[in-house]
Amino acid sequence: MVDPEPGYRPRRAIVDPAAAGDEPASTPTGPASPDAPRETVPPSPGGASALPTGGTDDDQPKPLYRDEVGPTPVRGAAAGDAPAAGDPAAPVGEETRVTRPLNFRQRQRRATEDDADATTLLPRTATGARKPAAGAEDLDLDDEHGRRLLGRRGRLALLVGAMAAVIAVGIALIYAVSSVGDPTATPTTGTQPTAASASGSGTPATDPSTLLTDLQLLTPAGAAPIAGDRSWTVALTQRPPAEGEPTAQQEVVRQLDSDGKNPPSALHQAQAYPSPQDAAQAYAVAAKSFGSCAVAGSTIVSGSAITGLGDQSAGLVVETVSSGKVQRHSVVLTRTGSVLNTIDAAQADRALPLAGVAKAMASVVTTQCQPAGGACDAEPVAKDAPPPLGGDVPGFLATGDLPPAGKGDESWLAAPAEPPSETFLGSQCETVTWSRVSAEAASTRVYLVPSSTEFGLNEIVLTLADDKAASQFAAKIKSDLDSCAKRKLTATVSTPEKVTGAGAEGSTVTGWTASVAQKSTDGTQRYRVGVVSSGSKVAYTFLNPLAGGYDLTDAEWDRVAVRAGQRMTQVP
Repeated sequence: MVDPEPGYRPRRAIVDPAAAGDEPASTPTGPASPDAPRETVPPSPGGASALPTGGTDDDQPKPLYRDEVGPTPVRGAAAGDAPAAGDPAAPVGEETRVTRPLNFRQRQRRATEDDADATTLLPRTATGARKPAAGAEDLDLDDEHGRRLLGRRGRLALLVGAMAAVIAVGIALIYAVSSVGDPTATPTTGTQPTAASASGSGTPATDPSTLLTDLQLLTPAGAAPIAGDRSWTVALTQRPPAEGEPTAQQEVVRQLDSDGKNPPSALHQAQAYPSPQDAAQAYAVAAKSFGSCAVAGSTIVSGSAITGLGDQSAGLVVETVSSGKVQRHSVVLTRTGSVLNTIDAAQADRALPLAGVAKAMASVVTTQCQPAGGACDAEPVAKDAPPPLGGDVPGFLATGDLPPAGKGDESWLAAPAEPPSETFLGSQCETVTWSRVSAEAASTRVYLVPSSTEFGLNEIVLTLADDKAASQFAAKIKSDLDSCAKRKLTATVSTPEKVTGAGAEGSTVTGWTASVAQKSTDGTQRYRVGVVSSGSKVAYTFLNPLAGGYDLTDAEWDRVAVRAGQRMTQVP
């Protein structure tokens, strides 16, 4: 293997600022189709950098995904009482404006006639190479050392793309609620309601616009499982008016506060729909939004598969960072018949157990299930699992899987999936030419932060012949890392650490992470490497840390490596 030129030189693709927009709900997995046009700039050796060019979903997506919902990776070896009438802590019927809860749900955007012409793209050539767009030659420059730098227009496109991505999902503050529901979406998570899981014919027993009373919301007694050593009170109950063309016919929000030092809070949002089918559709949209977590400063820490609670349930823990302050949100999403419920239990610095939040949700389900025509199961069991399926390319990391890095609370941006490049060299320890690996399927993505043209993360997902081939390939990468210092005198490699996690459908993700330092005449280049396998699939992750905060901690990198493995298990 020929040693590369010193330095990390990421690949970049240029986004037309006019084309930047919402992150699509889903995109087919695997490498990009040759017919799918894309404007790019020729790649550079080493790592890669690029920006997403956007895209749209088919009107009726195929059921490609597995409906399991992730734990924090392991580093190392291997029904409640209602408040008394007149109690000022639980006002009934009082309309109060609320500071709103954590939410990653996007409102549906109507398509316009201009969308089809929003972006000018170029197709692949017959050899797989890409031609630069006309006028793109002024986007990349060379410095005196021969390294590729992004020009003024390139930097502008990068920043515009980042701003558009943030604006598209809105500012999700600690308490921000928006309506959920996409009348054109097809549920991809959980099961459709049946007569066996609903009362009578499976339709609500009462008018959905009057279904949600104060007694059918989260009460102080019902919130006790979240933090039993605290005294809970109802801070407010709000019934916001419908806006636009809402799917929900009734929506109620209630906030509960607690006492003591570093007091946790809980926010309950309940939405009643015309039918269980409509609620199931809204559940699918909400689960995907939470599973994507496309909000600046927010990261999905872990997920949980919740059974024995209503018709459909999922849980996840989200960390938000704002002005250096960290808050953890333990979120449970549940549907019972025609009602969709979300409980967000938040506390600074540490996460509240999802099992406790699920038990609090059970107190809500028992009061709603019969009038909502849903399942009354209220004995939840929470198990480690991947977060709900999310991201624009299922099977790959969602941008919400990546902790903030760089300047401020920057969100990551992702390039389209494509075949591995021959110029990608990784840490220079791996004795692999990624574009020539004998695999049934091979795809790669690049993730960036807007403030740097050199810092980036690469992910490669391979589908090999069988489980044995996948585990052997991962072991080979570990062996390459173990022997790198002996083969290359310029290399210093940490001892690979074993990481594990729970994949979809009860599968297990296992692998290793390590850090690599390569000396050169231009100084020392540092890298982080992760490789995990599950079944017949392998996920390889690569990061090139830079000074100035462009890095992840060891624990964060372990989590990213495992999450890449969890995401690949969520698709066939």
